[in-house]
Amino acid sequence: MEEKCRCINEEIPFEIPPSWTWCRLGEIFLHNTGKALNSSDTTGCLMTYITTSNLYWDSFVLNSLKEMRFSENEIEKCTVRKGDLLVCEGGDIGRAAIWKYNEEIRIQNHIHKLRPYTELSISTRFFYYVFYLWKQMDRIGGRGIGLQGFSSKTLHNLLIPLPPYKEQLSIVSKIDYLFSVLKVVEKSLN
Repeated sequence: MEEKCRCINEEIPFEIPPSWTWCRLGEIFLHNTGKALNSSDTTGCLMTYITTSNLYWDSFVLNSLKEMRFSENEIEKCTVRKGDLLVCEGGDIGRAAIWKYNEEIRIQNHIHKLRPYTELSISTRFFYYVFYLWKQMDRIGGRGIGLQGFSSKTLHNLLIPLPPYKEQLSIVSKIDYLFSVLKVVEKSLN
């Protein structure tokens, strides 16, 4: 089946270097949401999980984890492993953090789990910073009536810049350094 080419000029927010390319997030990340809480579900293993209230920008608060039952299929789909990028679907839409723990955890349905198709050419940390930038630029917003959300389809089609892998690592190193300097300055002012 032949794919249709579509002009994306209207969607491009800024110029990128010639060695970079624009792509859809779903082209480089496998993604899904977790399980919806269902109190009538009494089958499966009782396991801990995280919600959007546990996920903050670049960190997690894990002192009050909840439990729910997960079937074997749900465990596979909803389990997060070290290095996965987690993104809030609701609440502070687009808020993100990378799971940095060796222990696996499950997620509920208002969190997107993103795992690169290939870790050899994708820096998850770089794309954490892309989410941070997109949020600041107001390029991530909810849709719908009442509670706003960041749907799987919207996430899948999100247009993002993709630099070569070595540039991703270099950019991450510089941003991490600058944030560490800002933390030192902030501490000295307090």
